[in-house]
Amino acid sequence: AWQLALVALATACAVPCHAKNKEFPSDTLINNVVTDPRSGRLYVGAVNRLYQLSADLQVESRTETGPKRDNKQCTPPVTDACEEAVDTDNHNKLLLVQEATDVLVVCGSVFRGICSLRNLSAAEQLLYFSDSKGEKSYVATAEEGVSVVGVTSYFTKDTKNFTVFLVGKGYGSHDSTKLISTRILQDYGDWVVFDSIIEASAVQANPFVLRYLHDFRFAFKDGGFVYFLFSRTLGVQDTKNFTFVSRMCEDDQGYYSYTELQLNCSSTNKYNKAQVMGGGGLLLQAVKGGGEGGHVWAFYFTCAGRLRGDAGRGSGMYPLVSINERLVRIIKACYSDEGNIDEKSAVYSPYSSKSEENNMAINNRCGAEYLPSPLASKAEFALTAEPLLAREGHMTAVAVAVENGHAVAFLGTANGEVLKVHLSGHAEVYGQAQGDVTGEKVNKNLLFDPRLQHLYVTTEKKITKVPVQACHLKTDCESCVSMKDPYCGWCVLEGKCTKKTECRRGGEEKIWLWSPNQQCVQIESFQPPNLSCKETRQVDINIPALPALNSLDQLQCEFGSFISEAVMVIADSQVRVTCSLPDPVEIPPTPDQQDYVSVPVTVLVNNIKVTSGQYHFYNC
Repeated sequence: AWQLALVALATACAVPCHAKNKEFPSDTLINNVVTDPRSGRLYVGAVNRLYQLSADLQVESRTETGPKRDNKQCTPPVTDACEEAVDTDNHNKLLLVQEATDVLVVCGSVFRGICSLRNLSAAEQLLYFSDSKGEKSYVATAEEGVSVVGVTSYFTKDTKNFTVFLVGKGYGSHDSTKLISTRILQDYGDWVVFDSIIEASAVQANPFVLRYLHDFRFAFKDGGFVYFLFSRTLGVQDTKNFTFVSRMCEDDQGYYSYTELQLNCSSTNKYNKAQVMGGGGLLLQAVKGGGEGGHVWAFYFTCAGRLRGDAGRGSGMYPLVSINERLVRIIKACYSDEGNIDEKSAVYSPYSSKSEENNMAINNRCGAEYLPSPLASKAEFALTAEPLLAREGHMTAVAVAVENGHAVAFLGTANGEVLKVHLSGHAEVYGQAQGDVTGEKVNKNLLFDPRLQHLYVTTEKKITKVPVQACHLKTDCESCVSMKDPYCGWCVLEGKCTKKTECRRGGEEKIWLWSPNQQCVQIESFQPPNLSCKETRQVDINIPALPALNSLDQLQCEFGSFISEAVMVIADSQVRVTCSLPDPVEIPPTPDQQDYVSVPVTVLVNNIKVTSGQYHFYNC
């Protein structure tokens, strides 16, 4: 749904009136927003607040989560013994919907990033919280500028399956050094809720030498793997950030399969760091669309660089199948070729390489104990995608959907716009999301509702629900198709601009017209091209784009006020409509100073105007 000029409509609207978008104002700065795909509810984590909203942004519950008496120097539980403790704002660091157990995982910045569990149906109901379990329960971070991401998963032990979530986070000065951890959601044996149940020293920061400065931005799982997207430096002395995707097997209980792949945005890596927002980092949205091999995932994110001497942004897309193929190649090089590809070193140290048979990367796709160190591709073997779109200014959020086989990206900007981009071979911005441009930065929480019909646009203290399309505001075919909106096409037999799914018989050829590949139904010619106003006969109207009709459709021609039944004939790939002309007495008089009169012609199907033109009657 794009910012279209607001149309002033009369009180009695011929099309549905443009209603004001639903809005939710937050008392404080919004940190995170997540949706429950089953109920459509939204959960909003803000500074010192947690909100539960209906799909229409009505407040169902409001919970105060801060300020709390705390200090980064204090070890939870914080008591009067901690003299440094002061009222401290609680920034929401992580929100996760755990559908399997109907709980909401809420992690804040106070008390070293300890989390709580809340009722998914009534978020004000606290199900679990403990600040006395020690360092094992420090999940998130106390640092406002350190990003945290997570994804729900499972863990098998003693033939039992447990619900867990994996966390990726940067390193703060008072945090756990674990960059990635697996957290359990129940007590079991020696484990307590939120305990880190995998001790993998390889994937953690060194508190004495901050080598890579990870900045995590997104996590998800697909096909038995868990993926993390982040930016980081390449070494101790580097300050330049680069974009990486890492992957490991979901059931890998040692993180042996953890592998990083550098992603370059352009062949020169001009846009070397993914989009900066707030504390910096990359923005990413996974999009699921059709492909020859079934469904494919692709990453679409914006990356920062220099463009025409000013701060610029490029937007790239990386198919997940390409990422997986490159990762397998990197892993295979480590297993069988001493870390080399084409006789060039391709993999970062430290790791233990062994010479094995060539199919080791396939047989041991989840790693093994003899390869405990994480792998990472060297820059020369990064996966590169040319920017689909290069644009000046700050892009701060991205959401991607597929409509009728076309990928559409919604790009939030620093000045409050949401741009709509058709991700074709030549990506172009063709509109803006419908709604008021406030000038406030669109933050990372740019989300679709479960049916992908609306977009939730989040600014600093407000969420607005906007439709992804506003087809109905266009009332004629030309203006409808000229939008170039993949959501909108002209429904020929209903005479309105609609989504394809809302057009009856829209799957039939020539009935739902979408630009730029299709034009509106037009009269190409008449046969005879004109006639004496004193004759009465039939006329053939050549209409190449007229869709095929069935036996129940009523086809008519209207000449001025005269209406006659018509017949559709298809011969030699030509479509023509044969109509009876009005009697001479019904033809308007010829105007002075002219030798002919033009009579408006309208072709109707089931009383809906399909196309129109002019027919000339000569006064002879």
